[in-house]
Amino acid sequence: MMISIVVPLFKVEPYLRQCLDSILRQTYRSLEILLIDDGSPDECGQICEEYKRRDSRIAVIHTENKGLSAARNVGRKAATGNFIGFVDSDDWIEPDMYEKLLHRIEETNADISACGFWIELGEHQIERQLDETVYSVADKMHALLYEKIPNNVWNKLYRRELFQDLYFPEGMNYEDVAIMHRIVDRAGKIATIGEVKYHYRVRSDSISKTYTAKNMLDYADAHLERYHFFKDEKADQFADDAIQMIAAKGISKVWRWWYGCTSDEKQKYTEKIYVLTQFSRDNFPLFGYPSWPKYLRLSAVFMHSNSDLAFMMLYILNQMYRKLFPKKGNLI
Repeated sequence: MMISIVVPLFKVEPYLRQCLDSILRQTYRSLEILLIDDGSPDECGQICEEYKRRDSRIAVIHTENKGLSAARNVGRKAATGNFIGFVDSDDWIEPDMYEKLLHRIEETNADISACGFWIELGEHQIERQLDETVYSVADKMHALLYEKIPNNVWNKLYRRELFQDLYFPEGMNYEDVAIMHRIVDRAGKIATIGEVKYHYRVRSDSISKTYTAKNMLDYADAHLERYHFFKDEKADQFADDAIQMIAAKGISKVWRWWYGCTSDEKQKYTEKIYVLTQFSRDNFPLFGYPSWPKYLRLSAVFMHSNSDLAFMMLYILNQMYRKLFPKKGNLI
């Protein structure tokens, strides 16, 4: 069985060798390693060609810069393996990650397997361990909704046919959130392992840590895409408060960081803020639903208002929380 590993890369020269070395050290050897150079202006392209000369399993595709989703789509289309995995080029993996993930699929006859991961924060490291279990067709979407199956595309191994005619949304950040529910919905069983095998590096300039207005609104839109999917296709399986929680999680991040965005950005996306405010008023009670986590119920209060005071208060609360609990991340 061959595994295709798709590695999109752009301006990751300081981290690329560590990433590629960790892939070449995999104990499972039947690999097709697809390096997608997304028009990187640094030495990434040359490093890829160097590694291609060293290992015949590596193929390099140079493209013009179109973003992470487009690069993943190029790799997904080029992949010929029975299974497909994704590794971000500033991350690294444990030597037996793909051997363990493939074995888990084979022993459970699952379509997707997933492992835990470390969030690498420089001096700090947060471990995200998964319960070792098998999610059936009946309970897989519930597991995704409540994040027992993480949204990340990179800590998993997939049967390649799950991506047939399915593409990452281009020009949009947080594409994992926007597509993962569709992948999971297509799958049969999903199996997780209790071991932690992926290292996710958090950089100050990474997408998830770049709090621009567009970035935050993309996050909201990704969740709204999932919200409409559940509302249109899964309403008979989930209570309304659970489905509304999907949208609330996305909108809350906009409210959390909006105060810190530039004035030009705020002015550019003012209309979008009014739309999200009205959505919140139409769909969420002022204090959220009793079934929601406390932090989300708190944020619902602010999401009913688009005043500068509301944005400022939530921004300050979040900054205070991050200072008091640096390993926990954000308040909402």
